[in-house]
Amino acid sequence: MMYSRQFSLLTPILTLFLISCAVQAPQAPQVVQIEQQPQTQAPIVRPAFNASLFPAEIPVITVDQLFALTDAQKNDFLQDFEQGSAQSPAHERIAEYLHGITYGFNYKEQTYTASEALARNAGNCMALAIVTKALADLVDVDLRFQRVTNAPVYDRSANVVMVSDHVRARLYLPGLSGEPRSWVTIDYFPSRGSRNSGLIGTDEFLALYYRNRAAELMLDGKENSAFAYAQEALRYQPDASDTLNIIALLHRRAGDQATAEAIYAYVLAQDTTNLNVLYNYLELAKQQQREGLISELQAQIDALPDYNPYTWIALAERAYAEDDIDRAIAMYEKAASYAPYLHEVYWGQAKLYLELGRPLTAKRILREGLEEARRSATKKSFKAGWYSFENTRSRH
Repeated sequence: MMYSRQFSLLTPILTLFLISCAVQAPQAPQVVQIEQQPQTQAPIVRPAFNASLFPAEIPVITVDQLFALTDAQKNDFLQDFEQGSAQSPAHERIAEYLHGITYGFNYKEQTYTASEALARNAGNCMALAIVTKALADLVDVDLRFQRVTNAPVYDRSANVVMVSDHVRARLYLPGLSGEPRSWVTIDYFPSRGSRNSGLIGTDEFLALYYRNRAAELMLDGKENSAFAYAQEALRYQPDASDTLNIIALLHRRAGDQATAEAIYAYVLAQDTTNLNVLYNYLELAKQQQREGLISELQAQIDALPDYNPYTWIALAERAYAEDDIDRAIAMYEKAASYAPYLHEVYWGQAKLYLELGRPLTAKRILREGLEEARRSATKKSFKAGWYSFENTRSRH
């Protein structure tokens, strides 16, 4: 499920790829202290961005545009809503309408606006939440956004690793504010294993939306627009580390290593456990051949648990390049323990077992991978139940 994205780099190959995208000569490295600052010192000021590197291309979508519907879309919904059963509360009528029109939705890793999602009959789960709010606003039904804690979902596109967050919408039974009310949860992939990580406010949701768009635009090579959307995300969450990480990556791609480093250091001064930023900063230090900083960052990384399977995949690939097949297999197995849905871990192991002259083991590994893929294929199973009623009473 792709809702909001975080980015990390993994190998020197990725660093080279980013360098090849540079549009100006790298600036001299700026040495920045990364340890957490004592509370007695003055507050750390966020470094200024080099906005001149990212001239505006297209206007950023406004909040009104995000939730706007066309007249035809409004009329279609309101007609269905008014003709619905009078015995059904408003929040359930919205859910039934969504059930009817989105049964054939194509799950697509794209964060569309409400009108785009309905027109295209497609979108990701954040797009579904955006559509839900647009409809709820038309009939004054109370809606809250909810973060959900699942096992993290990782994906890789070329040289960028993405980590997915999960957000969905709740529609509440109309009633007096503050009184316990039941709700309907709108979600592509309701799961009994999901744990509520808490309701989030509209500002945080908007920050996630603009960060999502920044990520998508960056992956499409539209760095200027990505920077504009990332800046908009910071309006709603000024110090969001994952948004700052995207901005730092954009500066690196543009050749401004000094600003990228200052942003990494700023994030780590407040959160020394951010692995995404630590890895990105480490790659920058390696590129600059700064052995002291490399050692310091590597020590911080080694002290933290790493659940990112692509870290172990990269280590497996490195071990294979060094002809250490046993270690490579062990690293692939480690990656599979964190992300059994990734096909790379099974293809990697199968290739190694074939080299060892063990084709039956290679075949078994691929069969296991296929079975895991079937169990994890939520994108194919969402039509069976894309939303869930929860007869839970809440004071939220």
